[in-house]
Amino acid sequence: WVLNEAGDYSGPPYNRGDAYDFSDIFETKYFVERRRRFWPALTADKNGKTMGYFLEVSYDGGANWKQYLGAFENRLDECAIWLSSDRLDIDTWIAALKGMLKFRMTASVVSDERLSCVFADGPIDSIRPVVDHIVLMPSRFKYRRVSGKSIFANACDENLGKPDEADDSAALYEYVRGKAQADSQILETIEVQTGYLMADYQVGDCVINSPESRDIFGLRRDNRSIAVIEQVELDFEKQNTNLKIIRFRKRLI
Repeated sequence: WVLNEAGDYSGPPYNRGDAYDFSDIFETKYFVERRRRFWPALTADKNGKTMGYFLEVSYDGGANWKQYLGAFENRLDECAIWLSSDRLDIDTWIAALKGMLKFRMTASVVSDERLSCVFADGPIDSIRPVVDHIVLMPSRFKYRRVSGKSIFANACDENLGKPDEADDSAALYEYVRGKAQADSQILETIEVQTGYLMADYQVGDCVINSPESRDIFGLRRDNRSIAVIEQVELDFEKQNTNLKIIRFRKRLI
């Protein structure tokens, strides 16, 4: 029995129809038609042990279902099972001959989407180009959820325990946020030339805005940044002052 998730069995000689549509399970239409595999179900018994690969059989074309107690093997290269009993029971043979034999598997399948988040820590309203930093953490943060299509979804069964679900979205965001805030790289380097000599400016002075200023450095719009004078040059020949100002993100404690 195969799910035909990759469409390998759609044409002759199998003629199994269209590839299986995971959109209801994954809750998105964006996935690749490719071979996958079954993993143990997230649903657990009252002792916390997974229900494993919960296979059901129907002898009347899907009108009624019951757990299949015969031996079977789970394929590792596609969503498929192999009935491995030495001898099939009479009900299975009769249903197969009538074309009424169906199987239903409750297990886990890995989707194509991955847990992700975006944290913006760059200059705001600046002409400086935005630089993306991509951090890959393939095994640290996880997302697992029992589908609403599962036979165990919202089941009130005293024999069932808490499913092995996980949602590390908040932890991932805090990780990315902390990593961005720990980065002390300079956001902008700004060069300013005044029309007269200004001997009072010193290296290390912070740049502030008065209520009447035009907020050239955008500090009122971005209160997470700070601008500091890094270099002062007095040009007595031209009677002007050249300032080099850097803007960087303030650390949050």
